[in-house]
Amino acid sequence: MNRNQNIDVVSIVRKAIEVLSAAGGAKAIDYGRGPCGREFVGALVMDVEAASAINEAMILLPPEHNLALMWKVLNNDPRDGWAVCQDLACFASHHLGPSGDKFGREGLLYWVRHWARRDGSCREAAWRFGSSYDTHNRYYREVVQPLINGWFVAARGALEPVIENYYLSVRDAA
Repeated sequence: MNRNQNIDVVSIVRKAIEVLSAAGGAKAIDYGRGPCGREFVGALVMDVEAASAINEAMILLPPEHNLALMWKVLNNDPRDGWAVCQDLACFASHHLGPSGDKFGREGLLYWVRHWARRDGSCREAAWRFGSSYDTHNRYYREVVQPLINGWFVAARGALEPVIENYYLSVRDAA
């Protein structure tokens, strides 16, 4: 894989979900940035076969990897996104054990939400859950962020070969 080519896995997974939810065989076309933009060229047009392959690869991911990916994909979906965020926080809590509950379940959920949406701050967390700005900053940067980033990177790494396999000819043609 050409590592200079930055594959936006989140956008491609969004497009695959769109294609699979559309009427049979319809193509999803991105009318935004063109081939000269920063997006992966193959994400401009996606067929059902490619979307199905991406979906199958997502199904094979470990649950925590899938949840980290889906929280990035659905972070602005008020119905499904919030449920994914809560599930991801449960997995993080289980994985972190007692250190994950340093600020209670709501504190961990706050930082899991922050990971994908970038809303909230250490000052607000300190006000809501106690402790200091520095303590929350360290907790997020040293505990929560590396854990979820690791799961997301693993999901990305599993999907990139599948995505490239389906879009190699499109990329080479461009």
